[in-house]
Amino acid sequence: MKKITEAALIVRYLPAIKFHYPDIDPKTITVFREGYDHDVLVVGAHDAFRFPRTKNQGVLDTVENVFLSEFVKTSPITIPKVAEYVDSATGYAYQRYQFIPGIQLTAELSSTLPAKELKGIAVTMGTFLTGLHAFPLVRARAMNMEELNPITYWEFFQDQLNKMKTTMFPSLSKNEQRWIENLYDDYISMCKDHPFQTTVTHSDLAWEHIIIDPATHQLAGVIDFSLRIADPAIDFAFFDRYSSLFLKTVYEHYTTADAYFDQRRIFYAGHIPIINLYESIEKKDKEMIKIHAHQLKDYILHNSLK
Repeated sequence: MKKITEAALIVRYLPAIKFHYPDIDPKTITVFREGYDHDVLVVGAHDAFRFPRTKNQGVLDTVENVFLSEFVKTSPITIPKVAEYVDSATGYAYQRYQFIPGIQLTAELSSTLPAKELKGIAVTMGTFLTGLHAFPLVRARAMNMEELNPITYWEFFQDQLNKMKTTMFPSLSKNEQRWIENLYDDYISMCKDHPFQTTVTHSDLAWEHIIIDPATHQLAGVIDFSLRIADPAIDFAFFDRYSSLFLKTVYEHYTTADAYFDQRRIFYAGHIPIINLYESIEKKDKEMIKIHAHQLKDYILHNSLK
């Protein structure tokens, strides 16, 4: 499928943006193409317009809008304030929101921060996740939030592993294959024996969605909620990339971790480089296959399984 150009995206969505900026010069609109689910166009420095690429994503966006309007009342940190629209001329549904000022907390940036500042971010993150995971499930279900079944959730990963053995394993070393099989097998066995309690989760709490103040290095906000009623441990998946101190501090300020929480977190953390490579192979993206194969090899090298 031919990739649509940025100029074509601006033409497609210009009628919707003109509703808010009647005299806008299209040349002043910036297109962000980093995400998988939306086309994002930005006016000025902070005014963002997010258009779902599929009808199903539009339904999920509506759930996000309703959730954020409620959670903003109790969230200990800044989260996006989103307004939902439908353009009368084109029929396109979209969200409008203001960017949270700040910079993304990459692993590279975290390695430059003093321990005291990194711990401060982790303390706030622990408090934030405690509040997020305590959001009433009855309200989340009333919003039609996607919900995973903890009793059968392992079946999804068993099926995924079986597919990987055909499509991805031939390109991996025997050691890498064993590492992946052991990671999956341990997780699947644990979920069968010890089903987890579900909560509302962000479900995509990676570095690009964690915003810090560039001057104070305090946690400024969290963005792009994928929102599922799922395993709360998935929201801890990226924290080991910052440091063991960061992860330990988040746990110290998080109040609802069960006995098998960290073991499941280990799986979700290792799953990130695995699924990145798997999806690159599925897309036949040679450049990203090379990058993700290196990232997986490096992660395995530094994270031996017990």
